[in-house]
Amino acid sequence: MFYKTFLLKVKVFCKEMAKIRVGVIGCGAIGSEICRAIDSDEVNGRELGLGMELKLLIDKHPEGIERLCESLGKKPDIIKSDSSGLDEILAEVDLVIECASQAAVREFVIPALKKGKEVMILSVGALLCEPGLFEEIESISKEKGCKVYIPSGAVAGIDGLKSGAIGGIHSVKLTTRKPPSGFEGNEYVKERGINLFSIKKKKTLFMGHALEAVKHFPENVNVAASLSIAGIGPEATRVKIVADPSATENVHEIEVRGEFGKLFVRVENVPSIANPKTSYLAAPSAIATLKRISYPIRVGT
Repeated sequence: MFYKTFLLKVKVFCKEMAKIRVGVIGCGAIGSEICRAIDSDEVNGRELGLGMELKLLIDKHPEGIERLCESLGKKPDIIKSDSSGLDEILAEVDLVIECASQAAVREFVIPALKKGKEVMILSVGALLCEPGLFEEIESISKEKGCKVYIPSGAVAGIDGLKSGAIGGIHSVKLTTRKPPSGFEGNEYVKERGINLFSIKKKKTLFMGHALEAVKHFPENVNVAASLSIAGIGPEATRVKIVADPSATENVHEIEVRGEFGKLFVRVENVPSIANPKTSYLAAPSAIATLKRISYPIRVGT
């Protein structure tokens, strides 16, 4: 009863507020799920109460845009396949969600922040791979007084990591294990002559720090970047990436040691049906962040 009353009050609160106008960059597997959630204000029959409107959609593949729009109740007012006229377009939105590529972070997020727009970044690896980009984003957001949101993605435990970092963290380790097909097309794997489909038992593809991991596996370990930002930085965050033919899920194990003690989190993610390189939880994490933006009461660190 309490929860139903609370949800009703939240819905009334959201309706009374002007809808947040959203622009989405990229309509791949994750971007499409985000767009459909904003458009229908529900996921799997569960109401969200976002109080948002999908106003802008940009993707370099027109056929992808068309396919997505067919699944929406209302087609966005502005649809484009490039960043031309971006300054004028940004005047029509309040929040920009990047879910396209690392390159899209500079191309779209920086202009959006300069216009005083809030942003959500899903290609978190860009903040590590391009020197100075994180600092530039931080500086502009402070100057303009706008927020930058980075969802937890396919992992849990970010709250504990952030809390532990206040008192001091000694080490952070991430082990990612996926089916070999989850690494198909990866250049790092190709360069080393690894035949993914000949792997018969667990094979370590990479061991190193998070900065190297996000450069070599941009499609797979955005979580390493998120952990680095929340914790002790990319060069101190250790990453191990494993191809496991017996795996049916994308598994992330996080081990943190600090003044608080020890934190261990294991998440077994079902791979996304649309894109097995990413985990199912990645899109719901972004949608949950949208709920956090909309709701007046926020739970968690």
